[in-house]
Amino acid sequence: MTSIAEVKVVLEQVCEQLRESYAAVRGAQQDLDEAVTVLAEQSENHHESLLPAEFLKAKERFPELLELVVTTLERIQRISVEL
Repeated sequence: MTSIAEVKVVLEQVCEQLRESYAAVRGAQQDLDEAVTVLAEQSENHHESLLPAEFLKAKERFPELLELVVTTLERIQRISVEL
């Protein structure tokens, strides 16, 4: 049988992983933004766009992903407090 203390430890580990994931996603978002800017600028001097459509799709999805990480983290923290 698992104790409440053990569950809280696991929840805190998950929270730490979510914080790390948020930082990683945020860093990837910044890197992608930079890549999109560079490729868009370079495309101006090229006969076709150098910017893959998938980059723009990914750029649009980052806010949704960050929000999901934050809301999940908040929910886990609430559960931990309620235990």
